[in-house]
Amino acid sequence: MNIKVSRGRRILFVSILILASFNITFTGCRLLKRDKQAVAEKKTEEADKKADTEYEKARQQHYDHQAKNTKKMMKQTEKQASIYNKPKQRKRSSKSTCR
Repeated sequence: MNIKVSRGRRILFVSILILASFNITFTGCRLLKRDKQAVAEKKTEEADKKADTEYEKARQQHYDHQAKNTKKMMKQTEKQASIYNKPKQRKRSSKSTCR
């Protein structure tokens, strides 16, 4: 009787081991492959980065071709735009309006 129990445990152990190995081998290929959405996102990020660098290069080239007075005016307008385009913060009063 003791032999039958150990034989049953061995069969159970081997069957669990076989099932686990099948699961690992069949899903292993899918884990290594990249999905199409991730590949497309990476391509768009690279294209955006390339476009940004080209834009900055053209912008700098445009700035370099300007006269001294024009450069001065461009700096001044950029400073004013940064001041005007700041998000406004709400003033906090010491009086509480909620009751």
